[in-house]
Amino acid sequence: MKIRLNWALFLLTAASYIFYPVWHLPLPWPAQLALLNLFVLLSAAALYSPLGEVTLDASLPELRELWPVILLTAAVCLPFWLTPIPTGSDDQSHAGPAAWLVGRITSALGLNIRLLPAFFLPAAAIAAAAAVRLHKKGIKLPGRGAAVLALAAAGNLFFFASLRFGLADAVGRYETVLRYPPLSKFLYLPAYLLLGVNEAVPRAVQFSFMALAAIYMLRLLKLMKADPPPRLTYLLIAFFPTFFNLATSAELEAGTVFFFTASIFHFIKAAATGDREQFLKCAFWTAAGFFYKQLLLGLMLSFVPALAALWFIYPQRRADWAYALKTLAIPAVVGLPFIALSGAFGIRNTALVYSNLLDPQLMLLDLRNVYQTAGAAVTALLAVSAAAAVYRRRGLELALLLYFAVSYYLMISATAAVGYIRHAQPFYIALVLFLALCAADAARSRPLAKVPLYSAILALLVFQSVFARNPYQRKTAFNFSSNAFPYWEAVNYLKDLPKPGLKIFAPMEVEPSHFYLAKAGQAGKINWDRRLPPGFSAAEAEKIFGAGAYDYLLLPYSPFRGVEADFARAADELSASGGFSVVKVFDYHGNKLILLNRLPKPERSGS
Repeated sequence: MKIRLNWALFLLTAASYIFYPVWHLPLPWPAQLALLNLFVLLSAAALYSPLGEVTLDASLPELRELWPVILLTAAVCLPFWLTPIPTGSDDQSHAGPAAWLVGRITSALGLNIRLLPAFFLPAAAIAAAAAVRLHKKGIKLPGRGAAVLALAAAGNLFFFASLRFGLADAVGRYETVLRYPPLSKFLYLPAYLLLGVNEAVPRAVQFSFMALAAIYMLRLLKLMKADPPPRLTYLLIAFFPTFFNLATSAELEAGTVFFFTASIFHFIKAAATGDREQFLKCAFWTAAGFFYKQLLLGLMLSFVPALAALWFIYPQRRADWAYALKTLAIPAVVGLPFIALSGAFGIRNTALVYSNLLDPQLMLLDLRNVYQTAGAAVTALLAVSAAAAVYRRRGLELALLLYFAVSYYLMISATAAVGYIRHAQPFYIALVLFLALCAADAARSRPLAKVPLYSAILALLVFQSVFARNPYQRKTAFNFSSNAFPYWEAVNYLKDLPKPGLKIFAPMEVEPSHFYLAKAGQAGKINWDRRLPPGFSAAEAEKIFGAGAYDYLLLPYSPFRGVEADFARAADELSASGGFSVVKVFDYHGNKLILLNRLPKPERSGS
C-alpha cells in the first residue's frame, strides 16, 4: 500500500495541534481561536507541501525473512513485559495517560474494561478487510481544498463546543497538554483498545518500534554495501543491551531510535545516490518525530552543518544540497510551534547546559556509560568494530553516519540529560551498526566461522541484556522488581471494599496508580490524590488528611531513592500517635506500601 506523505503529515498535524487542544492556553478566547486557525493553516501547509510528490510503501518486505527471529526475541522479552510498571520512572508517565483515558470512558459508560479487546479486535479486523478491499478498488482522495475547509469547519466547531461544554478542559490543563508531544501521549491508546489495559501492551509497542528501527539499520548496512545475514544481524541489534532494554520498557526511547534511524537513513541515501525524493522522506520522518519526542530538534539542526559541508566538498551537486535545505522547512514549520509554546509557557525547554562542554568529566560521561551498560567484552568489540569500519569503509555513507553519531553525542552531552542512558540511545545506532559491519565482513572473509562468530557475539549480548547482575540504568532478570511498589495490590484491595467512592490520599511524585486504577476498572470510581506537598511530614499528612475528608492514607513503606520525603518515618509517627491504625501492608519483593486510616476519636464521657 502506498501512503501519500502530504496527506499523512496533514492528518498528523491536524490531530496534534487542533483536536489535541494545543490552542487551549491561558489566553482570552479570541486569541485561542486565532491560534487554532493558525494551526489549520499549518495543516494546510503540510497538505500543499512538496511531500505530495512522494509516497511511502507501507509494506515491509524484510518481515518475510525476519519474522522467526522477531518472534524469538519477543518470547525472550515477554517475561519482562509482564513485570510491574516501576515507581519513580517515566514509564508510568507514558503508559498511564492513555490507560487512564480508556478507564474513565469505560467507567462512565458502565463497561467492563477487560472486555475491550472483544469489541475492538473484531472491529479492527473488519475495518482492515474493508480498507484492503477499497484499496484494491482504488480510493480517490478528496480535493486538498475541500479537506482544508472540512478541517477548518470541524476545528472551529470543536472550539465552540469546547467553549460551551469544556471539552478541552477534559483533556487536561495546558501544562499537561504541552508536557509531551501528542503522539507520545496517546500512542498506546489504540493498543489498549485492541489488547486491553495491561503491562505488556506499551512494552510490546516499544518492541515494535525497535523492530522497525532494526529494519532501517539493515537497510543502512545494505546502503554501505555490506551483505549482512539478515536474521543474525537482527539478533545482534535486538539483543544489544541498551536496545533490548528499550524494547522491554514502557518509556518512549525505542520510538526515538526509530525516528532517528529512519530520518538519517533517508538523508544518507539521498546524499549517496542523488535521489532527491529521499530528502523529502527524511523531512517527513523528522516532522513526524516532532509529534513524538522533542529530541528530534537536535537531529533537524544537525542536518544544516552536514549540508554546508557537502556544499563545499561536492560543489557539483550544490543544487541537491540547496534542495535538501529547503525540505528542512517542512519539519521546522510543523515541529517548532509546539516546542516554542512549551518553552514560552515554561513547560518544556531544551535544557541546554553549555557549561557541560567545558567539563571533561561530563563530556566523557556518555562514553563511560557505554562501558557500564555493555560490559568490558562488548565494549572492546565495539571499539575494534568502530576502528575497523573507519579503516575499511571510507566513504560518504560512513562519514555521515559518524557525523550524526558525534553531533548527537555532543548535543546530548550539552544538556541536563547527560548521563541518562535512555536519552543517549541515538548515539548507539552507529556503535551497533559498526558491530554489525565488522561481523558481516569477518563472516564473509571466513564463511566457515560465521556461525561460531555470531554465536559468540550473541552469547555475550544476551548475557549482558538478560542476566547481568549489576546492570546500569537497565532492567534484567536480577533487578526487575527494583522500585516496583505493589500499587496494583492496593488498588485491588480497595476495589473490593464495600464503600463506594473512596477517597485515597497517596502522596508520591511518580507512581503508576492511575495505570492500575484503569486496569482494575476503577478510574473515576476511586478518588486518588497523589499530591506531594513540599516538606512532607506526619503532621502535614494528618492536616491534609483531615481537611480532605479522606478515607485512607497510602504511603511507600520502604526506602525510595529520588524523593526527599521520609514516608516510612511519617507512617510510623502517625501510627505511634494513636490517631491512625495500620489497615494493611502490601509487599512485593521488599517494596512495601502501607495503608492507614484514622481511628475514631474517643467519645467524651458525660458529667
